[in-house]
Amino acid sequence: MLSRGLWAGLVVVVGFIALLCLVPPVSRDALVHHLAVPKLYLRAGGMVEIPTMEWAYYPMNLDVLYWASLALGSDILPKFIHFAFGLGTAALLYRYLRKALGGIWGLVGAFLFLTTPVIMKLSTTVYVDLGLAFFSLAATLSLFRCRENGFPGWKGVAWAGVLCGLGLGVKYNGLLVLLILAALVPLMVSRTVPAERHRDAKAIGFAALFVVAALLAYGPTGIRNTVWTGNPIYPLYNGTVQKVTKALTDPAPKAPATAVSAPAAPKTKGHGRMHPLQMRRLIYDESSLDLALLPVRLFFQGQDGNSRLFDGRFSPLLFLFVPLLILWRRMPDAWRSDVGCLLFITWIYIGLAICLTSVRVRYLVPVVPHLVLLAVYGLKLSADTLRQTAQPLGRTVGTTCLALFVVYGLWVNTAYAANLYRYVNPLAYLSGEVDRDGYVARYRVEHDAFRYINRNLAPTDRLYFIYLGKRGYYCDIPYVPDSGGHLRGLLNRGTALCTPDEMAGYLKKKGITHLVVNMSLAWPHLTEDGRPGEAEGFDRFLRTRTRLLFQSRGVYVFALK
Repeated sequence: MLSRGLWAGLVVVVGFIALLCLVPPVSRDALVHHLAVPKLYLRAGGMVEIPTMEWAYYPMNLDVLYWASLALGSDILPKFIHFAFGLGTAALLYRYLRKALGGIWGLVGAFLFLTTPVIMKLSTTVYVDLGLAFFSLAATLSLFRCRENGFPGWKGVAWAGVLCGLGLGVKYNGLLVLLILAALVPLMVSRTVPAERHRDAKAIGFAALFVVAALLAYGPTGIRNTVWTGNPIYPLYNGTVQKVTKALTDPAPKAPATAVSAPAAPKTKGHGRMHPLQMRRLIYDESSLDLALLPVRLFFQGQDGNSRLFDGRFSPLLFLFVPLLILWRRMPDAWRSDVGCLLFITWIYIGLAICLTSVRVRYLVPVVPHLVLLAVYGLKLSADTLRQTAQPLGRTVGTTCLALFVVYGLWVNTAYAANLYRYVNPLAYLSGEVDRDGYVARYRVEHDAFRYINRNLAPTDRLYFIYLGKRGYYCDIPYVPDSGGHLRGLLNRGTALCTPDEMAGYLKKKGITHLVVNMSLAWPHLTEDGRPGEAEGFDRFLRTRTRLLFQSRGVYVFALK
């Protein structure tokens, strides 16, 4: 009976997500990157370097599939491709848990994964995070299989490395997965292979093999970026990579002639870049306790679009890994190796992610499948322990608390699904109440301006975006996206303000013919946070050196005179 209910629940969840996928793409990164770059490749007839877009150098393993979808004439199909990787991850969870704990628990794992809020949200978007989650889990389970078989040969480890490298070719977050799994391989070998079978040599050799296989699988992206920029992981650590490359390739400098000179004045050391946790303390006024509790808050707080609340939502049910820590001694011996490895992978990754960048739930998606496995193990261990409890009162109280927590978690997931449905509102589009352009315009203020541009401007024109959030997928005319410095770059040369003629000359040197400005953001920024004279200078430039062509919802289109 429970099995049928879980299967029915899975069918409902899959159908629900598929329904939400049937609308035009409006998510930010899809319009900036995952669809915009393939669209430009399609127009160019191949993969070309786009220096104005830093994100065009990011890994493209999934974006290549989106490119093929655009070639077939569909920008909705990429949503289903991304969702397919989510379904593939659920299938891997089901297969593993069915073998380890039984069929019912496999269904529980698949259902928990697909109903986790961040997974539901990502399944309806043209992003790539579910691809990385799939390859990260596949690499982990492949290593588990090697351990079960006693690491008999190199093929299983190499295959795990290939899977990890494919994940790195999806998104740079895979670097953390590669680092953690590469560290885990020798630990697994040392605990599995007897000392008399060259255990230490195998541990080092298999770890090296894993890394080499991963880098070979990442090779196409690395080679492309090396040819274009000299950095295989551009734009990450570009300064460091360029310094190392220069040191290796440049000839050694000749020894300078001895000379007597006056002592140099001591250099003042700058403050450097602020740590992400320091940024949280400064921006959100979080206390030391708030920061210390971040790993716990992730499971119980969260809101889409709210950076303070991690710009996304986990499920409280993922917190069910805690009984594994409390009841570790009661855990069956057969579970210990896998559970220990899963805890190692998950919490090293979460700790590194919190310390290296801003805390976003989406950045933690590669270990959500691992958290699901831990949660199912924790739920099973809790249920078994309660069943074996001798005191009826303790068993009743414990079972009630566990049931209430599960109900609470399911309620959170269901409430999120309801809010997601209201936000996407697929029936308004599918019923014909609004057309494609009308649907997109509900979510993107610049869409009306893009419609005007696509109808009235020539393919030889070139646009300069200001405060549009880099979203250019729906623009058919060549454009230069704004990565945050366009307005400042236009208004200033060093410490001096530019004249209108200097601004016009700056744009014409770049081949710019038109400006597209989100004035609802740009003007408050100038008047409230700008330097003295910037607002007046920009206003004078617009009045004397441009001509207003179109405006809608705060977005203005200007032509340079």
